[in-house]
Amino acid sequence: MVYQDIDIPLPAFIVIDWVGMTFALIPIALRLWVRSKEREQRHFTLNLSDGLVLLSWLSGMVLISINTWKNSLRQRYVHLPSSELYYSVPKPLSSHLLYVSWISLFFIYISLWAAKFALLAFFGNFMRRIEKKSTRIVFAGACAFTAATFLLHMILLTTWCSPVSSNWDIEGHLCSAVHDIKSVSISTAANVTTDLVILAVPVLVLFTLGRERRRLTMRAGMGKVEISGIVFVLCMAALSIIAALARWITLFLVRDVPKANITHTIDVWALVEIVSSLVAVCLPSLRSFARKRRDRNKREVMKSHPERREYIIIEEGDASWRNNHGSRTREEEHTG
Repeated sequence: MVYQDIDIPLPAFIVIDWVGMTFALIPIALRLWVRSKEREQRHFTLNLSDGLVLLSWLSGMVLISINTWKNSLRQRYVHLPSSELYYSVPKPLSSHLLYVSWISLFFIYISLWAAKFALLAFFGNFMRRIEKKSTRIVFAGACAFTAATFLLHMILLTTWCSPVSSNWDIEGHLCSAVHDIKSVSISTAANVTTDLVILAVPVLVLFTLGRERRRLTMRAGMGKVEISGIVFVLCMAALSIIAALARWITLFLVRDVPKANITHTIDVWALVEIVSSLVAVCLPSLRSFARKRRDRNKREVMKSHPERREYIIIEEGDASWRNNHGSRTREEEHTG
């Protein structure tokens, strides 16, 4: 079975890229807006997380800008016979096209790993409240492992093909780390493993800390809604893993095809991975956004319908009593 590249007009790929990154900007804007409304002093880790999210998005924007340039260049020569083209452009332009494509690969991994580090920085804010030493060690290990896999990708891009100019030298032996199944297998294994290691951090906090976890839950006010939000974050992160695996499967299917044209498939799945990573990182901030909207709606109802004021206050009081009573009961059961 030989895989065929995605066959849609080049302008459509340009639209897909810009729509995807614009969509990713929505939760980022909401995240930063929520942060700007916070009055209490924020810890350094949250500011670092915000900065890394912006770095991830900006790197993604550089990537799709390069892709836009490449697809626009290819669009100029679609009317020429394929015998006159080399990588969809005239041969004198192909070397420069391949060089720019190689540069764009760095922005893919900068964007992906900036999002991973942003999620770790966000978790770091919660680590300050956890006293269990083993959990802190696991978190430090996750950070170190993530840094190591990022460094691994930079090494793969710069040393897999020797000399490095063979990434774009069409007159010699053309080579590419992202088109070699061995290199891509190493990259995919490192990428997926990093995601799983990072996702293990909140799972560890939520399900293996015993009494300390329950104290943290009571203090942070986490309930079913918050846990559902974390599950959704895990689902978005799973989509990022699926995208990474899809890129590997594509390369595996064409591993024996010389100069296989799968550029668009790789670009689309890279975009899906970047966008899903950014959405997963920003989703926890939407909890605060949703809570503020809910509280504002309640105030508006109380203002416009005074007769419902007492009912809303009683309802909130009952919910607060149930949470506190349930927490005390579970703590007493654990102690007993």
